[in-house]
Amino acid sequence: MRVRVVGLVGLLALLAVFATGCREQSDPGATFVPRERPEQGDPRPFMLGFSDVPPELTSDAYVDQFDLVANYGEVILFQRPSSWAQFLPSASVSEELRDEVIAAREASRARDLSLVVALDPFDPGNRGRLGGLPAEYEGRSLADPDLRAAFVAEAEFIARNMRPDFLALGTEVNATYERNPEGYFAFLEAYQAAYRAVKEASPQTHVFVTFQYEELLGVVPELPPHAPRWELLDDFGQAIDLIGVTSYPSFAYPTARKIPGEYYLQLREHTDLPVAFAGIGFASGAGRAGVNASTEPEQRRFLQRLLEDAFTLQSPLVVWFAAQDLGFAASPPYDLLQTIGLRTAEGEPKESWTVWEEASNRPLDPEAATALLAERGTPSPTATPTETPEGTPPPEESPPADGTPEGTPPPEVTQPVTPGP
Repeated sequence: MRVRVVGLVGLLALLAVFATGCREQSDPGATFVPRERPEQGDPRPFMLGFSDVPPELTSDAYVDQFDLVANYGEVILFQRPSSWAQFLPSASVSEELRDEVIAAREASRARDLSLVVALDPFDPGNRGRLGGLPAEYEGRSLADPDLRAAFVAEAEFIARNMRPDFLALGTEVNATYERNPEGYFAFLEAYQAAYRAVKEASPQTHVFVTFQYEELLGVVPELPPHAPRWELLDDFGQAIDLIGVTSYPSFAYPTARKIPGEYYLQLREHTDLPVAFAGIGFASGAGRAGVNASTEPEQRRFLQRLLEDAFTLQSPLVVWFAAQDLGFAASPPYDLLQTIGLRTAEGEPKESWTVWEEASNRPLDPEAATALLAERGTPSPTATPTETPEGTPPPEESPPADGTPEGTPPPEVTQPVTPGP
């Protein structure tokens, strides 16, 4: 039996929405006991972090998630669906929404965490349409003046009330382009207005959108393959402060060693803007019906390579989506995401956790990291320091879970099928 993986990355956004029910903070910093973080290793340019999605949907688990992020990183990611009804003309913001936003801000400040907020106007299950619209607006795009005004007003509300360091005004927008080009271009116009409103409300906030990287490259299984859409990176002109990437390559490649050597480094050839990894993950276990074929060693290899590439790119952010496995995501289709964490749902560290902890102990010093990169010299974009020559398994490592010889090239994209509506 085959499992469609189309839209799996959208499930992560849906999980973030489901997690909103546990976003309660009575005393934001009361439980936080910071660990003594030793400064060890080379300086790094990037802040590390996770999303606010906990392993269990309880208030206690949500508070614990903040503590974990603060002890092993500097930033926390909030994904928010658009709250259209509260920002339409003549509407007003509810006390519930205001309290939730302020609680998230204060819980982050209490732990000295920077905020990354992603406002997502699209339906994560079908990015060709806007999500959560009131019934009377169903089927409309951001070309509608009321919806455009609501999107801009909510972006300004978040900027004023949360003061995020980073604000994504659109999530995986290239997926919208693929499914609804007209809706995408309407979004582009609304984004320009929202960018200006955010900069007026919170000038220090870095404003951007995210691109789903596997779909940008055209390597998502069971979607029609296509040439990389690099031109989309230029669609936002001067109204974008960095390029945000979400990436979950274990859905496209069975092992970390099958990912092409220049997978992320090729971004240098297509943008001069900083590249932020604003939601990334790699499974540590085989999934149902052949989706993912990974192991803990493969997850570790991927993370090691990601951190090296982020250093080479001098990225400002590396946000791994889930710190721990998602214990509440046991039923299909969410079970396919169940092993994306760096720790088990019970909190036991996986092989990759040591890599993350060591990275978090490195001093955060972008200026020193830039100097170190210049001293080392920039690696070739066709290879990375961790790349293993084809046909040569590294010493004392477990073989790939699928048993495929190392000389085998990356898997071809499956026969295309028509994307979902």
